[in-house]
Amino acid sequence: MTNVKQFSKLPVFFILGRPRSGTTLLRALFDAHPNVAIPLESTLIKELGSKYSHVREWDIKILKEFYNDVIIQRWFNFWECDLIKLKSEILGCIGEFTFSDLIKIVYLNYHSYFNKSEIKFIGDKNPPFSTYPQKIFRLFPDAKYIHLTRDYRDNILSIMKVDFEVPYLPLLAYRWRYAAIRIYQLKKKFPDQFYTMKYEDLVSDPENELKSLLDFLKIDYVPSILEFYKIKDKLLLKYTLEELEKVNKSLFNPISNINVYGWKTKMKEKQIKQADLIVGKYAELNGYSREYTSFSLIIYISVIPGIIYGWIWQLGRLTIDLFPLRMRIRIHKKGSILAASYWLFYKLIKRNG
Repeated sequence: MTNVKQFSKLPVFFILGRPRSGTTLLRALFDAHPNVAIPLESTLIKELGSKYSHVREWDIKILKEFYNDVIIQRWFNFWECDLIKLKSEILGCIGEFTFSDLIKIVYLNYHSYFNKSEIKFIGDKNPPFSTYPQKIFRLFPDAKYIHLTRDYRDNILSIMKVDFEVPYLPLLAYRWRYAAIRIYQLKKKFPDQFYTMKYEDLVSDPENELKSLLDFLKIDYVPSILEFYKIKDKLLLKYTLEELEKVNKSLFNPISNINVYGWKTKMKEKQIKQADLIVGKYAELNGYSREYTSFSLIIYISVIPGIIYGWIWQLGRLTIDLFPLRMRIRIHKKGSILAASYWLFYKLIKRNG
């Protein structure tokens, strides 16, 4: 049985950043650290927080309900937890505990393929959290926050290659800017709890960048974490190479900066102007320079549909967050109304040229 009081003071950190900004790479590096527990993605903290964050006294009934809500969360099955052990440890928390105590139990039950010794830090990596960091901060006000940012133009190009989001540039630029604003507002209020790292720096000088980051977290640097990609051999015992490469091919190779600033040769001039206009001053606030800083009415008119849809997307997300937990889960499991509307919108844009 896990001693909750023993690990309730374990420090926690969150990796915040847009999809395709290097957050998966950074999580893999932390997962390779023997003293860090950092599961795969699952937004269970955000989903369960609205229901359980106020609970202080836990009885067997609410603990069973909590467990049942945990195991039906999106992507949780990929954690490969021992569910019997997890349930036993959760049901053993009768009494006065916090929501974060229960979350730590769940996170410590994640099955990592890397060798672990004493866990001294618990981490979380969920790109969706970058759009509502204030909610996460309210749940974990004492945590450390790593803001991993990537040049918005490279980030947009990278997302357009995969099926994470609709490959429509104005919408992706809007979402990059929206996350940048939310994180920037929180960093201004609590600068000592934030560490900003550029993806470009991480892949160009990983050893020194990681040493600096781990020093901020007060975690010992372990050189072997840079060999995280060698875990591929263990994973191939369970998954095929094709299955692994669907996750992220770069995770099974040494760190490379080959994709840094590729937008300079791969992006059209109009695309650069659109991205620069939408992101605005938040480019410079995140350490990136715009090619075009003057306002263009023609370019602005061309990006209005993406901005409007981005606003509708945000309103829809906030509305869904007001629904009861089980209703939200059903919406997500049925393919997400928002995701379906993204693709409909994208097809209409493409059809109209």
